[in-house]
Amino acid sequence: MTNCQGPEMERADGGLKRTLGGSMRFGPAGIPICCSGRSTLEGIRCCSELKMGAMEMEFVHGVRMNGESATLAGKIARDLDVRLSSHAPYYVNLCTSDKVKAENGMRHILLAAKATALAGGRITVFHPGFYQTLGKEEAFLAAKKRLVEIKERMDAQGIKCILGAETVGKKSSFGGFEENLRMARELDFVKPVIDFAHMHARGDLKITGEEDYRKIFARLEAELPDYAKEFHSHFSEINYSDKGELNHLPLGTRNEPPFAPLMKVVAENGYSGTIICESPKLEEDALIMQNEYSKWAKKKN
Repeated sequence: MTNCQGPEMERADGGLKRTLGGSMRFGPAGIPICCSGRSTLEGIRCCSELKMGAMEMEFVHGVRMNGESATLAGKIARDLDVRLSSHAPYYVNLCTSDKVKAENGMRHILLAAKATALAGGRITVFHPGFYQTLGKEEAFLAAKKRLVEIKERMDAQGIKCILGAETVGKKSSFGGFEENLRMARELDFVKPVIDFAHMHARGDLKITGEEDYRKIFARLEAELPDYAKEFHSHFSEINYSDKGELNHLPLGTRNEPPFAPLMKVVAENGYSGTIICESPKLEEDALIMQNEYSKWAKKKN
């Protein structure tokens, strides 16, 4: 059992149904804090009890989920209607000239994608790497080459999973908004994962309100027409310096970036997808976003 409690359940069609955010799903980056058990299975059950429709499995310190566990997680997630995704290990650098480090990074992403696919997840999120001594074009071409290699290995093993290039928060890291958008244009198995806090901290676009979110989605839809039909993203507020991201913050700390205008834009445009909360208050802030989204979705309908 868990210690998690969510909003009251609503009855519909004679049974109990979760109050989800319409066509959007919200959930935590990892196991909810309130969950007494710390396994992925308990995390999925907690998300269901909280009436959240998603959970990102955090493999950030290594993939320690075997095939049997992944398959069981997938069954429970399907039964409870919780959409799974994953985050590959942090220690990945697809841009490096060190062949051993590059191979290790590719292996980490491959293992995360395999576990995600077995669990019925749609996407594995990854950080592409670091510029180090490379120029931007050199870094792009190096990362692209390694991603093609990963996809070849996935195909050979029958692994079906989207690779999600996350918008990074530090200026020293490869993987800004424009770089990931270009990668997705050139590789159809890669999709950009917009981390709105990272985008704001890095300076790709300072997000102050509704119009900034509209600009982001307009660009994504222009470049990737099907993107908003099923997108995956991260959200929190953020602390940053002139070098970019420092740390994630709870909602209401400094309103950078603001969450409410995003919920309005997503609802009014009828977008579908998943927003994963990376706030230190994982499930608490995910539910705040879900409730704000539901408010705007009801007004639209």
